Amino acid sequence: MNLHHYSNALEDAGRNSTYRIRLTAVTEVWDTVPMPEKTRYGFTAEAWSAGKREARDFLISRARERGTTTYSELCSVVTSVQLRPYSFGMMAFLNEVCAEEDAANGIMLASLVTRRDTGLPGNGYFKFAAGLGRDTFDREAFWRSEIERIYAAFPPKE
Repeated sequence: MNLHHYSNALEDAGRNSTYRIRLTAVTEVWDTVPMPEKTRYGFTAEAWSAGKREARDFLISRARERGTTTYSELCSVVTSVQLRPYSFGMMAFLNEVCAEEDAANGIMLASLVTRRDTGLPGNGYFKFAAGLGRDTFDREAFWRSEIERIYAAFPPKE
């Protein structure tokens, strides 16, 4: 039975016998693909947490070097989860990294992740920052001040 047949089965809901047979077929198909109970954007909770640790370690090393990174580079460095630059998964991932570091140290560590074309973080970053109570009216000034706060929190190793 293909997808077209399943959609027809839903349209035929008034014909109970056909509907029940087709609904059973759908249930059997989905039952063959077990999914972990707790996932974040399709990744297990363990992989998601490991990815955030990888990202945090990488971003701290960039801060100590007084540098930034791009979304693409971060995706290539984080191997526990395979995220795509500019995806909803990446935005949620970086928001969690920011929220955790903000709670621990009062900084938005993901400020170091920028777009290749503008050299600034994407719009989601500024929306998240505003949600944390930051004044993002002047985006570039806010971003530069956050970068300086991160660099102050992670001085270069001697």
